[in-house]
Amino acid sequence: MIITNEQLKHIVAAGGGLVVDASTMTFGQLRDLVAAAPSSKATITIKNFAAMTAGQLNEIASLAPGLVVFDLTS
Repeated sequence: MIITNEQLKHIVAAGGGLVVDASTMTFGQLRDLVAAAPSSKATITIKNFAAMTAGQLNEIASLAPGLVVFDLTS
C-alpha cells in the first residue's frame, strides 16, 4: 500500500497516531506532518532521526508539544 504524505497529514488531522521513519522523509515533510497533530491530539513517534540536528528536533517538538515521541531505540 502506498500512502502519500498528504494522505498521512489527513490521517493525523483526523486523530490517527503514527510511527514514522524520518530517514524516508524530508525535514519539510516531517514538519508538515507533525504540524497536523495538535488539532486532533494525535501522537507521532519518530524513528531513525540520526541525520537530523538538535535544532531540527527542537523545531519538530515545538510544533506539537507533548505529542511527538523520538524513539531512541532505533
